[in-house]
Amino acid sequence: MATIKDIAKQAGVTPSTVSRVLNNTGGYNDKTKAKIEAIAKSLHYQKNEAASNLVAKTSNLIGVIITDSKTSFAAPIIDSVEDTAYTNGVRILLAHCGLNNPKRLRFCLDLMAGQKVNGIISVAVQFDDDSLDYLNFTKLPLISLNVTVPHHTSVTIDDVRAAYDGTSFLIDHGYQKTALVAVDRNDPQTGSKRITGYQNAIQDAGLPLASSNIVEGDFSFEAGLKAAEKLLTGDHRPDAIFAASDDAAAGVLSYAYEHNIKVPAELAVLGFDDSHVAKIVTPALTTVKQPFSEMGRMAVEKIMAHSTTKNIMVPYQIMERQSV
Repeated sequence: MATIKDIAKQAGVTPSTVSRVLNNTGGYNDKTKAKIEAIAKSLHYQKNEAASNLVAKTSNLIGVIITDSKTSFAAPIIDSVEDTAYTNGVRILLAHCGLNNPKRLRFCLDLMAGQKVNGIISVAVQFDDDSLDYLNFTKLPLISLNVTVPHHTSVTIDDVRAAYDGTSFLIDHGYQKTALVAVDRNDPQTGSKRITGYQNAIQDAGLPLASSNIVEGDFSFEAGLKAAEKLLTGDHRPDAIFAASDDAAAGVLSYAYEHNIKVPAELAVLGFDDSHVAKIVTPALTTVKQPFSEMGRMAVEKIMAHSTTKNIMVPYQIMERQSV
């Protein structure tokens, strides 16, 4: 494997000059820079990142921690994070912390601290008190996407308002018997907020609010399927179902298709997220769009700029397609 000394010998310069060029620290002219970079490339030189990190006490590295979600919403966020990082010459260290697994989350935080990442982006990760204390001990900046983490920057939508507007959208389109499905009431960050928004919209419209029209679940395809079976075989069948995720909405659509229930002629279906699922189901899914790509890009740029102090609420919108 080529070393800095090999490059210096071929370029006719000192090893310290090669080091300054490869680390972009200045003290050389453009001609020398171009020559050294060309030789390094021809020799397939690989920088020793571990050694550089020990010297600099940091790295050109951003940590990303994702949770074990039953839906596909995280994919566009990760795509955006990786694309933005690549464009800016930043590397990504991706770790999976499971679902409500403090031990595994601690392992991920240890990994990030050991690699001296410049900061952490967490995607829908809810920190328990011990994990939060340890995060604060590491002094690593954190930007949390989709959920809030106390005393750290978050990038989220207003889930209460988004659910309110989604429900109102159905009501404004003439649907009087709506249901909310596949939502986790025990999830204080997302589930309970979407239930609140749904209930507020029903009450403000002067419509009856029946607890049976909220069918809980884990936001998954299976949860949507089971909720549809429960709601669409009863005597008080809704004319519209608002699913707490696009994956759950796909489950509703699947059940409707299998039982010859026409969407949207006999049943409207509204999703949440605008993940890739929304565009591949039939009919194409009307959904509440979260700006996942923008959220991922913003998180990388803020960590790079060391700007992790202010919470950000990003706008959502209702994407109208063929299911309503």
